[in-house]
Amino acid sequence: MRCAPFGALIGLGCVSTSVAHLSPTKYESRSRETPIALYSSQLPTCAFTEIAIVKARRETWMVSHDAAVTALRSKARELGGDALVRLAFGDNGEVTGTVIRFARDDCKQ
Repeated sequence: MRCAPFGALIGLGCVSTSVAHLSPTKYESRSRETPIALYSSQLPTCAFTEIAIVKARRETWMVSHDAAVTALRSKARELGGDALVRLAFGDNGEVTGTVIRFARDDCKQ
């Protein structure tokens, strides 16, 4: 039981993220509860704007890919995004994707 909280703390601190902005526009951050959809090969059918390319890197082999994806979702929310497209997994423990924001609130697919 005591190892679970310690393990969670190790996992949280072992993912670094980086951002390359594609748009000069700054958007208001989304709330923590906002779902961020993932698209790897197909793009959404609704119109969207690309905000940034983001990368999460696992700093140790003990950190799961899920933790890296969670870090990307958090960064997407921080940037005001609605989804991550072109999600890709690299050989060196990194996950990359493009943060997008849908053009209309009633079309998010």
